Amino acid sequence: MKLLIVDDMKSFLDLEKAFLRRAECQILTAATGLEAIKVAQNEKPDLIILDIEMPELNGIEATRILKANKDLSSIPIVIFSSTTRKEEALAAGAQEFVSKPVDEERFIATILKYVGLKFRKDERRTVDAACRFSRGQEHQEARLSDISVSGCFLVADTPLWVGETLRLFFTLPLQKMVKEIQAEAMVVRKAQTGYGLGFTDISEGAKLYIAEFVAG
Repeated sequence: MKLLIVDDMKSFLDLEKAFLRRAECQILTAATGLEAIKVAQNEKPDLIILDIEMPELNGIEATRILKANKDLSSIPIVIFSSTTRKEEALAAGAQEFVSKPVDEERFIATILKYVGLKFRKDERRTVDAACRFSRGQEHQEARLSDISVSGCFLVADTPLWVGETLRLFFTLPLQKMVKEIQAEAMVVRKAQTGYGLGFTDISEGAKLYIAEFVAG
């Protein structure tokens, strides 16, 4: 299965890719409406996820062109945008318009309306581990309450927002050692007790140590 994500803002592309980190699919990306049309013609994705405000050709114009192409018109298009141009987007042929900002739960629920996407069920393990995180030059203390190879749950006093990238530093107790782990993670979900994070930059070695810890 192929999903095409189109957005000129790298931060939004990275966030939506983080939402799909456990999805069993190929993720294609484009930064403009023109790029989106070219990728769609070459790759025939199963779903197109579009922003509206982009250079060269905006999302509404790109939707009209895609829907006018007999080879591409059946591909569902979902527009995620911070604009208020919902009626225009739907009139152009988009199946759905979703207002930004959006979190992981809402994003996935929307995608599943149009494609039968499957997700890996990464095993998680409860943990109570001290964690330091940095956001730019700012450093904060927090705790991890559970972890898997694809992400973790962070309990922090500092307010965080969905889409924010953090650098994490924590240790895991393994059978014969205590291993320090460093990883980059993105906030993908906000809950009452903390924040769900998805790993966006983590070494394969660190993943092996986390898998070993989770397996017990």
